[in-house]
Amino acid sequence: MKKIYQAVSEMVLPGIVFSAVVSILVGAALFARIGGRMETGGEDFSRMADTQTVQALCERELPVIQCVGKKRWDAGESILVQEVFTALDMDGNIIEPVVLDIIDQDGDSAMGCYNKETGQAIFTARGIYTFLLSATDKQRKRSAGKISLLVDGR
Repeated sequence: MKKIYQAVSEMVLPGIVFSAVVSILVGAALFARIGGRMETGGEDFSRMADTQTVQALCERELPVIQCVGKKRWDAGESILVQEVFTALDMDGNIIEPVVLDIIDQDGDSAMGCYNKETGQAIFTARGIYTFLLSATDKQRKRSAGKISLLVDGR
C-alpha cells in the first residue's frame, strides 16, 4: 500500500503544478482579450488647447544653419562668424549660431584660434577647418550643423 501511495503522489503533485501553471496562462490570455474588448470611458484630450500647442511645437521644423559668406579664406585673415554663418528658424527669423567646436583636417580641435568675445577666428596655418555650429530658436528647437572652410595662403 505504501508503494501505491508513493507512486500516486509522484504523479499527482506534478500534475497539480502543471494544471495550475496552465490555468494561470489561460486566465491571463482570457483577461487580456476581455480587457481589449471593454469600452473605456474617458476624455478626448486631442482637442484641448494645451495638446494642440504642444503638437504645434513638436511639428515645428528645426533651424537651418548655412554658410552665407565665402568658403575660401587666406591664412591670417579674420573670419567673423556672425557674418559667415547664419541660421534661419521656421518663420524665417535670423538666429545667430553658436560655435561648439572647430576641427582641423587632422581631427584636432582648433578652438584656440577662435575668440568667443569677438566672435572671430583667425587661422594662421593652411588647411580645412570644420565648424561645429548650433542654433536654438525662440521655441527652444535646437539644431546642429557642420560647415567646412578652406584656409589657403595663395
